[in-house]
Amino acid sequence: MKNFLSKVQKIFNQQKKVFIIGVPIALLCLILGIVLLARRGGDTGPHRNQIVLTYAHWNLGQEHDNALEIRMLQAFMDENPHIIVDIDNHIALPWIDYLGAAATDNRLPDVFAIDDLGLAAANNWLMNLTSKAWADVDFFDMPRLVQEAVLINGVVYALPFAQDIHGYFVNRELFAALGHEPPAFGVSADNFINAVRAATDFNHPSISLNHTFSFVEWYPGAINPHFGFFAFDGLGFAINSPEMLTAIQLAADIYRGGFTFYSLSAEAMRSSFPIGYDLGAFRYGQMAMFYGGAGLLDMMVNQVAFDWDFIGVPGGRSVVTLDIVGISANTNHPEEAYLLARWMGHGTEGNLRRLQYAQEMGIVSDMLPVTQNRQVLDALFQIVDVPGLASVYGAMDRALVDGMHVLPGYMQARFSAPTGIAIPGTIHDNAGVNALMRYSIIGNMAFEAHSAHAEYIARQQLEIAQDRLR
Repeated sequence: MKNFLSKVQKIFNQQKKVFIIGVPIALLCLILGIVLLARRGGDTGPHRNQIVLTYAHWNLGQEHDNALEIRMLQAFMDENPHIIVDIDNHIALPWIDYLGAAATDNRLPDVFAIDDLGLAAANNWLMNLTSKAWADVDFFDMPRLVQEAVLINGVVYALPFAQDIHGYFVNRELFAALGHEPPAFGVSADNFINAVRAATDFNHPSISLNHTFSFVEWYPGAINPHFGFFAFDGLGFAINSPEMLTAIQLAADIYRGGFTFYSLSAEAMRSSFPIGYDLGAFRYGQMAMFYGGAGLLDMMVNQVAFDWDFIGVPGGRSVVTLDIVGISANTNHPEEAYLLARWMGHGTEGNLRRLQYAQEMGIVSDMLPVTQNRQVLDALFQIVDVPGLASVYGAMDRALVDGMHVLPGYMQARFSAPTGIAIPGTIHDNAGVNALMRYSIIGNMAFEAHSAHAEYIARQQLEIAQDRLR
């Protein structure tokens, strides 16, 4: 237990001192440690027959979630007194590199966060969890799309931990002041675009959006229900589809038309939006809609005074990025490791406890529950009473699941795979897929001239990643 406390203290010593309900995090951890020792009888080592599990997750390094996650680990040990959880702080960013080093030395944590499921599975780091997941009632409380996201060739290699839901935060008051109806969940793509064009008024002043770069992620799926995130068609990204070409054209038109914060000239920004950055302009009430994720909910609930909503993305959908955890293929305690992964992630009891602690701490955690369990969602909506968020959860079976973390080859296909194409006026003489799209929106080039080649490159990357798993 002394080892556990020393590791907790080391993590928190690396963080800024952040106050939660008037108590510094470092002090809170010390109090938790003292309580823990008292409950364990002051031992300096594990009791006979106690099991020690190692655990690693990047959220232990995020400020206000630190104390929340430590409380969750403590609660797990209280519920399972035969198990001690030892935080493994050897795993750091870049996460996949440190996991690889740990695997080489045969010291992977028993339970750990995964940022590249395909690579972890191809390297045989992960335990096959299929039989355990199929016997887990809470696993089936998750949307089917989420269950499928952690499958590789029919095998469950990871468990959903939490989800970051992306979409548009809407300043309803600003729309009313401009004499327009604010968009709501389920808005069509056409009506959303009309709302964007109506919400920029430099006499107010107001600007419509923070950016349009996200259009390529959601627009194809908003107008074609057969597409997923980034025009995923089940096998690859349909980058050359009419829907994607329209998405880029609309994003470019709105960007170049001056409807986004990032397209403002320096003079316009100084004169109309002196706060100087996009989230500040939204929080200050000068931006109609902000595209962002669950990390904004704490600010919106606790710091924003105007009437607001969260509407997901047009077409009655939302963008979901999953956090996932795996269990080491070499763990000596598979049953107990599954209990820990379930408690910290998708399990009903753990979700309810995390929401209870968050409410006590006066925060909204970035880690939204991935479950559809009614009791858990009722507890969530007591903390975040936003109609649009409830609608998003009600339509989770239509979510656009971002391939980040779960789709083998995603990072290369979506972002970095070189296309061999140079972008005029930039340093990109061999641009990746994402840079090609981004600069087509800004105006450096015409995407349709290169879309077929970009799609070929992206599909090729996904095929290469799949081949590694065969």
